[in-house]
Amino acid sequence: MAKVVAIIGDPREKGTSRDLFQKYLAVFLEQPTIEVKIYDIRKLAFDPNLPEGYRTEQTPDIIALKNDVRSADLLLFSYPVWWFNVPAVLKGVIDHLFWRGESYSFRDKKYFLTGPWRKKRARLIYTIGGMEIQHRLFARPALTALRYPLWMSGVFSVKVTSIDRLDLSIRRTDDYYDKKVTRAAKRDIQFLLKKQIRKKVFA
Repeated sequence: MAKVVAIIGDPREKGTSRDLFQKYLAVFLEQPTIEVKIYDIRKLAFDPNLPEGYRTEQTPDIIALKNDVRSADLLLFSYPVWWFNVPAVLKGVIDHLFWRGESYSFRDKKYFLTGPWRKKRARLIYTIGGMEIQHRLFARPALTALRYPLWMSGVFSVKVTSIDRLDLSIRRTDDYYDKKVTRAAKRDIQFLLKKQIRKKVFA
């Protein structure tokens, strides 16, 4: 069975990121061979500030998240872009999740192409009030905040779905955004199903 770890990185109780997160996951309900584990940063018990750096004790919630990520085939992150970056609490999750000696290791030479997560895929869905082209002009920091740690861990298959213009008069329709996210989910399902076939063939 394929496994997806889905992280909703919106600290608000309601928002477009959460709505699109649910739209994306709804497509997976039709797939009995795919397990989905959901983590909501509003409910995670942890200190996002790493008060002791990499000596900070990991909470049970973070340990559970890490264990699920290790065995996952696909990682989903859905979050809003604020000031061209990820929300602060999501940055805390990133700092805890991509832990030295676990998701990568310089000592053991397990990073980038030899990273321990190199067989995984990631899907990033982020929402922007303005336009994505503005985000690109500043080198897309809300993307690189996750893509660089993913690369370090060996995840080079990083797929991006940007939802922009949400606060502008040229905003697209909800149906347009829903279809964009649904298409992304279907492509990711195809990736997982093909991966399952390869596992059976080479088992």
